[in-house]
Amino acid sequence: MTGRDEETNGESSGEGPPSGGSPEDPGRRRVLGYAGLAALAGGGVAGAWYLSRPAPAPASGGEDGADENGGDPENDGDPADEDALADAPAEIPAVVSRYAPDLYFGALEKWYPTDPRPYVVETDEGAVVDGFTALDEYSAAFRETGSPPAPTVFYNVVEAEPGVDAVQYWLYSAFDQFTVNFHWHDWELLQVFVDRESGEPLLLSASAHSRASPNNEFLDPEIPDGSRPGILSEVGSHSSASEVNGLVPSFERLPVGDLVSDVTNDAIDVSASLRAPFAYGLPRDEGARLPFVLPELDGAPLHEHPSLSIERTDLIDERVTVGSWRGLPTPPEDLPLREPGLVLAHPDSAVDADATYALEPLSPLGEAIDGFVGPQLSFEFAVPGFAEDVLASHITSVGTPWEQERFADPLSDVTDPAHRRRIDGSEPDGLTNRVAGRVRQLRAGTGGTLDGVTDGAADAVTGVAGVSLFPLSTELAVRLASEDPTATVTRGGVFEYLRVEPGPHLIVANGPGIAPVASRFVHEGGLVRIGGDGELAVVAREDAGWIRGDAREADGVERVRVVEDYAGVVYEGAPVETDRFAVAVHREGRYTVEVVDRAGATGAYRVTPDSFDENGEAVRERVETGKAALARTLRGELDELYALAESLAPDGDSAGDDTSENTTDSERERTASDPVRNGLSRARSSAARAVDAAENGEEQTADDRLSASISSLWEVRDAFLTDDQAGYDDSAVAAIDPKALAGIERANDAIDAPL
Repeated sequence: MTGRDEETNGESSGEGPPSGGSPEDPGRRRVLGYAGLAALAGGGVAGAWYLSRPAPAPASGGEDGADENGGDPENDGDPADEDALADAPAEIPAVVSRYAPDLYFGALEKWYPTDPRPYVVETDEGAVVDGFTALDEYSAAFRETGSPPAPTVFYNVVEAEPGVDAVQYWLYSAFDQFTVNFHWHDWELLQVFVDRESGEPLLLSASAHSRASPNNEFLDPEIPDGSRPGILSEVGSHSSASEVNGLVPSFERLPVGDLVSDVTNDAIDVSASLRAPFAYGLPRDEGARLPFVLPELDGAPLHEHPSLSIERTDLIDERVTVGSWRGLPTPPEDLPLREPGLVLAHPDSAVDADATYALEPLSPLGEAIDGFVGPQLSFEFAVPGFAEDVLASHITSVGTPWEQERFADPLSDVTDPAHRRRIDGSEPDGLTNRVAGRVRQLRAGTGGTLDGVTDGAADAVTGVAGVSLFPLSTELAVRLASEDPTATVTRGGVFEYLRVEPGPHLIVANGPGIAPVASRFVHEGGLVRIGGDGELAVVAREDAGWIRGDAREADGVERVRVVEDYAGVVYEGAPVETDRFAVAVHREGRYTVEVVDRAGATGAYRVTPDSFDENGEAVRERVETGKAALARTLRGELDELYALAESLAPDGDSAGDDTSENTTDSERERTASDPVRNGLSRARSSAARAVDAAENGEEQTADDRLSASISSLWEVRDAFLTDDQAGYDDSAVAAIDPKALAGIERANDAIDAPL
């Protein structure tokens, strides 16, 4: 499509004839029949000041030219004249034309807003828009002309609150193809809340991918004369974001230089280290790569389905499409980012648009269309189970506009609590019932983040840490499974859900080339941060080792926490299956697996690179809690801590393993002269004896040995408080001391645990 050659003059023809008129040319102005604001509003009546049709000239007789009975003396109720008046076209309400948006699409977009009425078929259920017909005929028309068929935006006006009206702009697309979702018939909504007295906009609300995702909203936008709201549409899904900062055509969740962000949604603590606006956004515009999938029906991709005549080129470009998530060993890193594409605008817009759209009232569609139909499409991705991946499916569609709650109650679609208060002073509970988290990738090397140690210790552990956390190279799908499953995608690794009902839920993160991660949780209201303090970690399939645990023959398992020695918490949550769990980790890491059983007792065990078999599995057939399990874990952790201290020893000499029969007297002497290694050596020796005692049922002896281990660890920490820090530099102290404290806490837990 090039320049103005594809502009339409707004006539109702589905052909979309070109027009050479300028924005000031009256011939470009769309004049439509207007059935009345009450019919359009559905749930409320907007103020009469919206109508731009001039009032009839006053006539003589009576007050304001009316006769004494209130009639027009020149008309006097002539039925023919009344019919002529009723049939006369009415102009679009002035406020509707004023805020009709400029629409910015990505270069790979396939389904632009159009008129669904050409795709109506008559059936026993009435006049319905058939998904097959719409997709086939729209695609054929697009292929033939190279231009979006019949660009159309529908409008509806609703009183949102006394003195505040919502101007709704509804956009219909014949199909939705996205990473986590696809379906026939896609309706998207922009709402402009306007102060009726001043005519000023109070709030823009651009619809996100689903009702469970927060909308992209902007409070008190500045839209000067000569400009309009800008809407940025995500490729395939058509979820939209308002564009108000003037940096078009891209979406900015955060301020850029002197420009404000494109949303004013409130910021939340996604995790302990990340605060972000609670808004959906457009992932590709935020510098992230987002893969699409091919929709299937009856086991065949849509372009190969015998009942359809679409071609592969009618679907999203192959450059950003991944056919099989499981078939990739690693996430794709060569997916292009979003690029600007076509611009559609109102005929009176001042922007340099590729085409103009027709602006039409929505109400006639309800009279012409009884429903939107099409066979069910599904999207499946793996949920990790103990023995094998299980499949989960979901499909979401917002449905027909006039059947949605927000059609008659526009405030029900405002998703930010502060924005809702600004309009009507209320704050429904659902707007604060949220779920959020961040996903990062666990990869080999220390080039990423090490949450398990302080920043000051990062250099000290470079030579011993095997893995660290990196930002996602490809955004992931996140599925929230409950009574009504829905899915979203990450943006910079962040995912957010709104209006999450209280009760149990399952959340799954998955994507191409990724081993999926899943966790169950109970939502009790407010903000729930998923995973270890709001964090989830995933790993590439080729690097994945599966930690699987079975506690069915023990005391069950209610919660699992996996902590990598240096990367920190990589998983935390309730297992997907009853009393069994499966967690994918990087095989080069060293982990402590902590469990809580049904009685609330704790247990733990170690998983190191040597724990994985040739199939990448580390299976614990019987997961146990209690004193012996915790003492064994303490022993393993202290072995690792001693090795770390040895590598960071101030004299630069390796003292070796002082418990080995091959340790020389000189090595023991060096260890004895180093209070840190000396204390750790005694602490691990006491832990080993505690394991023997606990396994033999000698509870008091085990507790005594654990107490001795604690005393030795305190001596290590005290050595770091001396003037010379026992010869260790600051980074070494920062690496060793927190783990010594963690050992003390583990030993205390073991003392408190039953045999």
